[in-house]
Amino acid sequence: MVLAQAFRSIAGRLTILFVFTSLATLLAKAAFTYLTMAPVLSAQEEQYAIATAELLALKVDTALRQGETPSPGALLPADMTGFIRVLDRGGAVLAELHGMSAELPALEIAAGGRPILVRGVSGRQYWAASRNAGRGEAPLTVQVASEAFEFRLLAPTGGRLWLASVVALILSGVAGYQIVRHGIRPLQNLAETVRAIGGSTLGRRIESDSLPQELRPLGGSFNAMLDRLQLSFDRVAQVTDDIAHELRTPLGVMTGQIDVALNAERPAGEYREVLESVREELSTLSDMVQRLLFLSRVENQSVPVSRDPLDIIAELEAVREFYDPLAAEAGITLAVAAPRSRLDALGDRVLLRRAVVNLVANAVRYTPPGGRIVMEAGRQGDVVRLSVSDTGHGIPAEHIPRLFDRFFRLDRARETGGGHIGLGLAIVKAIADLHGGSVAVESEVGRGTRVVLTLRMPPGAPAP
Repeated sequence: MVLAQAFRSIAGRLTILFVFTSLATLLAKAAFTYLTMAPVLSAQEEQYAIATAELLALKVDTALRQGETPSPGALLPADMTGFIRVLDRGGAVLAELHGMSAELPALEIAAGGRPILVRGVSGRQYWAASRNAGRGEAPLTVQVASEAFEFRLLAPTGGRLWLASVVALILSGVAGYQIVRHGIRPLQNLAETVRAIGGSTLGRRIESDSLPQELRPLGGSFNAMLDRLQLSFDRVAQVTDDIAHELRTPLGVMTGQIDVALNAERPAGEYREVLESVREELSTLSDMVQRLLFLSRVENQSVPVSRDPLDIIAELEAVREFYDPLAAEAGITLAVAAPRSRLDALGDRVLLRRAVVNLVANAVRYTPPGGRIVMEAGRQGDVVRLSVSDTGHGIPAEHIPRLFDRFFRLDRARETGGGHIGLGLAIVKAIADLHGGSVAVESEVGRGTRVVLTLRMPPGAPAP
């Protein structure tokens, strides 16, 4: 349960992993130390047992030559902790050190062989070795049992290692937790900064340069997200202000007309004029609402875009035929200029025609009598370019970046008139975006304007 709760936090996970890593390291070190020291000490004890057995066998042999009876107490070295036993040829005990029969009743060990490790009655371990002494028909056997000090040495050492491992494990856990908490502090600061950003503080940004190298991409991503959010909030606020401003004038006009009509009894004809005026204003508002809904659907990518084969030249000719009477009435020449009679492409016929109609309507509105409007089309590879050029008044350079903003107009920018509400070019840009294209404006004051609609054809589009 505790581990499950700890794993819910990064600090807890890293601390647990750090502790387990330290535990594994300490265990590996302890095992390596034991496995390294034990064979060395065992080899030394074996050599000591062999050397002692050979030395005692030599002393017994010397004593027998001199006609003396070997005494185990006198033969055993003063610095040796162990036992000695002398056996005759039949295995009978001739002499032994006091207490050996109680600790080691019998030693089954071949004379001249390698020492063996035996356990006494008391539980202590001994290295036992056996060597022959004396010559002739009745040789004697000397058995030596030297206490195995390596086990007495390693036993407390192992305990100390375990104690040191436990203490080191606890210390590593505490230190690891503090180190991890210090390491993730920049992440907590980042979270606090993001948490403090709200609708009124969208301009606040994360200082990526002050973050650790690993968190800088995250800080940059948050800043980019905040930039997009701020842009969206600014657009929403701007659109809201624009809509309120655009609605204020027609609603004020309708309210004033109705109030005037209601102030006194009037002939039916005057009431009819008021109703027709109100209906005209309502038509303008309805058109604005429909265009705003279309732009909203386009920005939310909820407008279905078909990719039908179409002839761009034929579409331009259809727009020319539709607008030619209006252009002629305004004294403007409307023409289609194309290097070929047909230009095949893929696109949404209704949307593309609507974009071209909006461009032509703007051109007619700002071109004086006697002017000329030309629609052109061309294709290079998978890019189709449609352009509408006019010989109108032109657009000042400082206004060009705002041409595609909603409700932006050059002529009395906040006043409606003639059904012109400043959404046409915004719709053109939205349609271009739906087709993966773009819109560019080239204009010179006093000479005219050229708007280029660039569309990128999808794979499989017919060749030009």
